[in-house]
Amino acid sequence: MSRRVRVRAPAKVNLTLEVLGRRPDGYHELASVMATVDLHDDVRVMVAPTLDVKIGPDVGAAPGADLASAAVRALASATGREPRARVDVRKRIPVAAGLGGGSSDAGAVLRALAELWRLRGVDLASVGAQVGSDVPFFAAGHALAVVAGRGERVEALPPPARELWIALVTLRARLPTGSVFAALDPSTRGTGEATDRLAASLRAGDADPATLRSHARNDLTGAAEGICPEIAAARTAASERGIALSLSGSGPSLFAVADDRAHALRMARSLRGAGLHARPYRIARAPA
Repeated sequence: MSRRVRVRAPAKVNLTLEVLGRRPDGYHELASVMATVDLHDDVRVMVAPTLDVKIGPDVGAAPGADLASAAVRALASATGREPRARVDVRKRIPVAAGLGGGSSDAGAVLRALAELWRLRGVDLASVGAQVGSDVPFFAAGHALAVVAGRGERVEALPPPARELWIALVTLRARLPTGSVFAALDPSTRGTGEATDRLAASLRAGDADPATLRSHARNDLTGAAEGICPEIAAARTAASERGIALSLSGSGPSLFAVADDRAHALRMARSLRGAGLHARPYRIARAPA
């Protein structure tokens, strides 16, 4: 029996993110197309006599209050086990950046524990929904998916027919997701149409970078800009260079869909010339 499992926890971007309304349970009903990014944290999970989670660099969470710890407890509860594991997380994904770093760590922990504990038939996405709204996507292990509900409904989309690249802009600011949703203007809510159209194109296999750009939508953009002026400043600086930046999640990270790798490199270079921290990344790469 393996006593140690190492997995990568990828970042994500929301190619669409529509807020359809508030649910009776207080959460928001969402529709989103999500894609993994080739930027990842490293997660190691080992057999241990107690629950011991180490995250470096420190993310500022109180001991045991991080999502990786919550994932261990949730899966242990769902399978009738004691929450005993050693988890080491090496962070590369910025914290509170709209890239799903903590949620991805939790999803990676669930996948690693399922292997370590030799679990069969456990719906990791359902367990992940108890931990956080983005966790089911990462727990399912898809590179590209339609996500609905508050995040608990995940439908895998086929791998893209061609490589997809973005130029990713990260800002120093941190944005609490709850604050952005609280600032959302109800008049900016979507209908799910952009997500449905993009998902249909991806299912048909005819989506190209232009398709992704034409369907880009994030209903949280205005609220995030109102809380974090740096977002609007970055988008303006990019626009002056002919680059349209979209918000990922609740921000503050931004991205632009590229035609190909060379285009992503050129855009990242241009954005750095505008004083922004930008790098090219491939997205929606099928798991090895």
